[in-house]
Amino acid sequence: MNDMYINIEFKKSGKTVRTYPGYTLLQIARANKIPILSPCGGNALCGGCRVKVIEGNDIIDVSAEEYNKLSDEQIEDNWRLSCSFIPYKDIVVDA
Repeated sequence: MNDMYINIEFKKSGKTVRTYPGYTLLQIARANKIPILSPCGGNALCGGCRVKVIEGNDIIDVSAEEYNKLSDEQIEDNWRLSCSFIPYKDIVVDA
Protein backbone atom coordinates (compact mmCIF):
# COMPACT_ATOMS: atom_id res chain seq x y z
CA MET A 1 0.00 0.00 0.00
CA ASN A 2 3.01 2.31 -0.23
CA ASP A 3 1.72 3.71 -3.52
CA MET A 4 -0.90 5.70 -1.59
CA TYR A 5 1.81 8.04 -0.33
CA ILE A 6 3.72 10.73 -2.16
CA ASN A 7 7.10 12.20 -1.29
CA ILE A 8 7.66 15.94 -1.36
CA GLU A 9 11.28 17.07 -1.21
CA PHE A 10 11.74 20.65 -0.02
CA LYS A 11 15.18 21.49 -1.43
CA LYS A 12 16.00 24.66 0.55
CA SER A 13 14.94 23.27 3.91
CA GLY A 14 16.54 19.88 3.23
CA LYS A 15 13.41 18.00 4.28
CA THR A 16 11.51 15.25 2.51
CA VAL A 17 7.93 14.70 3.61
CA ARG A 18 5.92 11.55 3.02
CA THR A 19 2.22 12.33 2.87
CA TYR A 20 -1.11 11.41 1.38
CA PRO A 21 -2.15 13.24 -1.81
CA GLY A 22 -5.06 15.66 -1.55
CA TYR A 23 -3.48 18.50 0.40
CA THR A 24 -2.06 21.72 -0.99
CA LEU A 25 1.68 22.16 -0.96
CA LEU A 26 1.25 25.01 1.54
CA GLN A 27 -0.78 22.78 3.89
CA ILE A 28 1.90 20.09 3.67
CA ALA A 29 4.67 22.62 4.35
CA ARG A 30 2.87 24.16 7.32
CA ALA A 31 2.09 20.77 8.86
CA ASN A 32 5.80 19.97 8.72
CA LYS A 33 7.07 23.37 9.88
CA ILE A 34 8.62 24.20 6.51
CA PRO A 35 8.47 27.96 5.89
CA ILE A 36 6.75 29.19 2.75
CA LEU A 37 5.69 32.83 2.67
CA SER A 38 1.95 33.32 2.26
CA PRO A 39 1.17 37.04 2.66
CA CYS A 40 -2.57 36.58 2.04
CA GLY A 41 -2.82 33.61 4.40
CA GLY A 42 -3.01 31.00 1.66
CA ASN A 43 -6.17 32.36 0.02
CA ALA A 44 -4.77 32.61 -3.54
CA LEU A 45 -5.13 36.38 -3.52
CA CYS A 46 -1.54 37.62 -3.81
CA GLY A 47 0.72 35.09 -5.54
CA GLY A 48 3.32 35.49 -2.79
CA CYS A 49 3.50 31.77 -1.98
CA ARG A 50 4.80 30.77 -5.40
CA VAL A 51 7.42 28.06 -5.50
CA LYS A 52 9.32 26.43 -8.31
CA VAL A 53 8.85 22.72 -8.89
CA ILE A 54 12.23 21.30 -9.85
CA GLU A 55 11.10 17.73 -10.56
CA GLY A 56 7.76 16.03 -11.06
CA ASN A 57 5.52 18.94 -12.04
CA ASP A 58 2.50 18.42 -14.27
CA ILE A 59 1.10 21.67 -15.63
CA ILE A 60 -2.08 19.92 -16.75
CA ASP A 61 -3.52 20.45 -13.28
CA VAL A 62 -2.79 24.21 -12.98
CA SER A 63 -5.62 25.88 -11.08
CA ALA A 64 -7.60 28.94 -12.16
CA GLU A 65 -6.02 30.86 -9.28
CA GLU A 66 -2.57 30.02 -10.59
CA TYR A 67 -3.49 31.20 -14.08
CA ASN A 68 -4.71 34.47 -12.53
CA LYS A 69 -1.58 35.09 -10.43
CA LEU A 70 1.23 33.60 -12.53
CA SER A 71 2.34 34.56 -16.03
CA ASP A 72 2.30 31.99 -18.82
CA GLU A 73 6.12 32.06 -18.72
CA GLN A 74 6.14 31.30 -14.98
CA ILE A 75 3.74 28.40 -15.45
CA GLU A 76 5.83 27.00 -18.31
CA ASP A 77 8.90 27.38 -16.09
CA ASN A 78 7.24 25.19 -13.41
CA TRP A 79 6.24 27.90 -10.91
CA ARG A 80 3.17 27.07 -8.82
CA LEU A 81 1.14 28.70 -6.05
CA SER A 82 1.73 26.54 -3.00
CA CYS A 83 -1.73 27.44 -1.65
CA SER A 84 -3.47 26.09 -4.78
CA PHE A 85 -1.15 23.35 -5.99
CA ILE A 86 -2.20 19.85 -4.90
CA PRO A 87 0.60 17.42 -5.72
CA TYR A 88 -0.48 13.88 -6.53
CA LYS A 89 2.92 12.38 -7.28
CA ASP A 90 6.48 12.70 -5.98
CA ILE A 91 7.95 16.16 -6.52
CA VAL A 92 10.97 18.27 -5.61
CA VAL A 93 10.33 21.94 -4.86
CA ASP A 94 12.71 24.85 -4.37
CA ALA A 95 11.39 25.74 -0.92
